[in-house]
Amino acid sequence: MDAIVLVGHGGLPEALKGSVGMIAGERDDILTVSLAVEDGPDDLERKLSALDERLAGSEHVQVFADLFGGSPCNAALKRYADDDRVSIVSGANLPMVVTAAIQGADAKTLIAEGRAGIRDVKAAARGEEEPDAVPAPVPSAPAPASDEPHQIVGVRVDARGIHGQVATAWVPRLDVTRIVVIDDLAVRDETQKMALKVAKPISVKLSILTPAKAVERLSDEHAYPGERVFVVLPHVATLRELDRLGYDFDVVNMGNVPNRPGTTAYANTVHLTADEAEAVREVAAKGTRFTQRQVPADPENDFTQALNR
Repeated sequence: MDAIVLVGHGGLPEALKGSVGMIAGERDDILTVSLAVEDGPDDLERKLSALDERLAGSEHVQVFADLFGGSPCNAALKRYADDDRVSIVSGANLPMVVTAAIQGADAKTLIAEGRAGIRDVKAAARGEEEPDAVPAPVPSAPAPASDEPHQIVGVRVDARGIHGQVATAWVPRLDVTRIVVIDDLAVRDETQKMALKVAKPISVKLSILTPAKAVERLSDEHAYPGERVFVVLPHVATLRELDRLGYDFDVVNMGNVPNRPGTTAYANTVHLTADEAEAVREVAAKGTRFTQRQVPADPENDFTQALNR
């Protein structure tokens, strides 16, 4: 078993842990040590020593410190300098910790992830970044034979489109090579298209399609030869539109549908209007299986049971 320890000033370690939980799912192997205003070196030593029992069974411990040379970083170095199980990385940011939580990595890889997340967002959206500011693509598997059909490896209803959970949890877990966003509004909105292009992992291709075009492309098994396709539906109503066009998915994961006036909560992150709920029931009646979970590590819940309670 591996463990992650976040050490830093004030409330940062707990806040970072909470943010990781939103993306990678709640984890009991992420521990925190915070330096309070009134704490001194002895207090930090005591807080770190209090973790010893919980870390005793860990084969590898990844410590993230907020500031190189800061008191939390120095305390971690002092305590774990001779412990070969422990790696310590400073300058911790969310991409680094999410990568460690989801897939694990050595210090060199984690540092590269942290640097890759530092971008001039507007320049990236305009395609004007300096060459040395653009992260190198993650090496991918050899290209499949061009005569192989594409596979739809996941379908997710998610109002946030491409975001942390999709990019850092679902894409690597399912070995996705292309994300297909099906949304009439995004096709017409240049700002939304720009945001989706920036949000996708650099090694993954992106298609933004209307429902009609999506049916045409996805019905042709050689439209994306050999690719592993992950479909994102920002709006529940798109399910009904696709069904009316004669296309239904085998399985749909209900990820994030926000709370709005007139909605009912069917899960912590799924709130539907009466019309949206009816659309899901209609499509489910045709044979589509609806699940609900945030990240791959979460248990797969049967969403239709929640919908029909």
